[in-house]
Formats: sequence, C-alpha cells, structure tokens
Amino acid sequence: MKKIFTLITALFVLSFASFAQEGTRQIKEPEKTVFKPHAFLQLQGGAAYTLGEAEFTDLISPAASLQIGYRFSPVFAMRLGGTGWIGKGGWVAPSQLYEFNYVEGSLDFMVDLASAFGGFNPSRVVTPYIFLGGGGAYGFNNDEAQSLNTGGYNLELLWEDSKIFWAARGGLGFDFRLGDAVSLMLEGNVNMLPDDFNSKNANHPDWQFNALAGIKINLGKSVERTPPVYYEPQPEPAPAPRPAPAPRPAPAPAPVVKEMPELPSIHFAFDSDVVDTQKYATELATIVSVLKEFSNENVDVIGYTDHHGPDAYNDGLSLRRAEAVKKYLVEQGISASRLNTSGEGKDPKTEGQDRLTIKARRVEVSK
Repeated sequence: MKKIFTLITALFVLSFASFAQEGTRQIKEPEKTVFKPHAFLQLQGGAAYTLGEAEFTDLISPAASLQIGYRFSPVFAMRLGGTGWIGKGGWVAPSQLYEFNYVEGSLDFMVDLASAFGGFNPSRVVTPYIFLGGGGAYGFNNDEAQSLNTGGYNLELLWEDSKIFWAARGGLGFDFRLGDAVSLMLEGNVNMLPDDFNSKNANHPDWQFNALAGIKINLGKSVERTPPVYYEPQPEPAPAPRPAPAPRPAPAPAPVVKEMPELPSIHFAFDSDVVDTQKYATELATIVSVLKEFSNENVDVIGYTDHHGPDAYNDGLSLRRAEAVKKYLVEQGISASRLNTSGEGKDPKTEGQDRLTIKARRVEVSK
C-alpha cells in the first residue's frame, strides 16, 4: 500500500511540474481555426403557398426540399436540389379549389451574410444567408384542373398529363449552429414560374412561396484547428569556468582559416511569400553582414513550406519565398551571382505538429 501511495504521489508531482512549465511558456503563434471547403446536405420540410384568387389559407399546401451543395469559402456556396410537392389553384365564382403536383429542380448561389460583413467565425450560433437561383419545374397530376375545365370552368392555359416550366427563385434563411457537423435551418423562398403553372390566365407570372425548416449536415470537416507554437525555452547560463593556469610558451599557431558560421532562417506567414523585414530585422542583418564578410563565398537560398496544400502549389510557393529573400539580399548590396535559389516544397526536416506551423514555412541561406 505504501508503494502504491508513493507512486501516485510521484505521478502527481510530475504532472503538476509539466503543467506549470506549460503555463509559463510564451506563445509565439496562437492556435488558429482555418476554414476548410466542404460539401453539405440539406433536408427540409414545411408549407407552400401558391398565389391565386382564393382565401390565403385555402392555397397553403405541404412542401419538401432536398439539397446537396458545396461551400467554397466562408462567404460563397452553391447547391443543387429539388423542392416541391403540391401546388394549388382557386376559382372565384363559383368558389372552387384544385390541386396538382410539381417538383422544381434548381441551382442556387448562396452568400453567407455574417461572414461577408463580420468575418469568418466557426463558433457563430446564428448565421443569416441569401440565395438566388433558377432551374425548371416538372408539373404532373393535373387531373383536378382538367375536371374543372370539362365542368364548365374556362382554364385558358390548362395543361394535361405533365409539363416542364422554367423557374427563377431567391430567398433568405437562417442557420442555427448545433455543432461542427449539424445545424438547424429556417428558410423562406419565392419562386417565379410561367403564367400557365396553375392553368389560369393571369397575364403575369405565377408565384410559389415556401417556408421550410430542417437540418444541414456537413459532409466532411468544415474547420481545421492548429495548435499554438511556443518559443523554445532558454537554457540556463553555464557556470563561469575556473581560471586557467598560466599557459606555457607555445609555438606560433598555424594560420586559422575562418569558416562561415551557420546563418539564421527567415520564416513566413501562412500562404505568403512576403519577407517580414521588421519581424526578422536581426536575422536579415546577420545574413547580410556575414555574406559581406565572406565576399568570395557563394551560397544556396532554399525555400520550404508547411505540409498544408498540394505538392505542386507548395513547390511554387517555396521557390517564390527563396526568390523574395534573394531580392532583399541583392537590394542590400549582395551580388545576385553569389545566390543560388531553389524551392524544395514541403519541409522534410520538421516532424509532428511542427510540419503545419511557421517552423516549416522558412528559407535557409547556407554555404
């Protein structure tokens, strides 16, 4: 029992020491949440209203919607899907109602209003959006309208069996976030269709309104979170050395050949090839000073990227970073003929989470 107690105490002390050390470390680059393009699925149901000459409640019918889309950025998305179920029409004198079925296929362009005006925030609870689109509606089962027409009603634009109509649409919706993958959606939209959609001649387009509620499911990760990057802890200063004994006379030393020291790396912001001359002023000054001191030495300027993105894009980005450092050195008086640039793409020298951070986004200058 005593041994178990001693083991638990030791583990507690080690955990506390590790936590205390983590809390005192200075953050060099904070944790980031990055948007990821992704597909999504929407399932909605609700009510439809066909504008016509009858009581408002008489022209309300059920509606359903199935949409699949892709969000390209925090602001823009597209979706393809179908909406519809039952459409209604009304005859005034004598009062008579009739139903028909339709399914409307559409392509919508969507704009996230919150991200457009307030910036990307993956934790936002309520997100309004608008959309515009168009497509076609397939109408069928128009038997009730045909029965009216044969019974003395004059439906001038009556269609039989089935018919395809053009359609234009737009609307406003609200996305209520339930988690990273699921959200609740409330949406209202208006659909403009040809005058013969409800078989009656009104000398203007027919209008179909929908009020829908449902869920949206993200098909894949919508965000990526990168851990913070900490400054490396500074080592404890070494103790002062003991005084050395008086040296004995020694023969004259051989000539010392001075070697070029190791030069510091220049790091870059995410997806950037711009040299931050203020942040890395000390490192850049060191490189310029050493190259001027060793004026007969040629060096390699090698660019790297982190492990985000495709290889082809990273190869070009790493070369652009190397060329940007070369341009800066040439502006400081270093001959361009001494600087050999290359881009190696993703940095092979970093490991683990470091591969996704600023540690991998760098340029080396070496002999």
